[in-house]
Amino acid sequence: MRTTIIRAVAGSVLTVAVLTGCSGPAADEQRPDIATLRTAEPASAAPPSPAGRERPVIRPDEGREEFDRYVAVWQECLFGRGVPRVPKGDKPQLDGHETATAECEHLYPENWMEREARTNPEYTDRLRDTAKCLKAKGHEVTVGGDPVALMYGDNTSANKAYDDEQECQRTAFREDIKKYDGG
Repeated sequence: MRTTIIRAVAGSVLTVAVLTGCSGPAADEQRPDIATLRTAEPASAAPPSPAGRERPVIRPDEGREEFDRYVAVWQECLFGRGVPRVPKGDKPQLDGHETATAECEHLYPENWMEREARTNPEYTDRLRDTAKCLKAKGHEVTVGGDPVALMYGDNTSANKAYDDEQECQRTAFREDIKKYDGG
């Protein structure tokens, strides 16, 4: 019986010791004035995933020149990953170069309206305001499609409305444009 009591006490002591060792950091490890040999985890040497990067935005006050500059950077990325070079102004042949395309897609620019379409929950309402403005200026336009966009009867109508469309977009999206530094 005495052996049974000793075993029970020894088992209890062992259980308490194990549980104490498994329960969180010791009191002295929680004090910042006591040095430890623990260090922070090393930062990852891998660059961020291209999928998580935002594409550059062509602001409302920028034009073709800025777009072309971004496209040149995108193309250099592709060429550096094995996509054959093409004469200036031609589009690279991306068939069979899916890896290069995926690695460089974050460099291809989008205009501010494309960014708004992707990120602004009020985009469709702002587009409807743009259409109302255009109708007030005499243009035949609707909002629809997938993705949602301004829709004209034909290209000639769209071309005639271009300047008015720019003005109406700036009016309808005036608060949103502010985030693009220069709009």
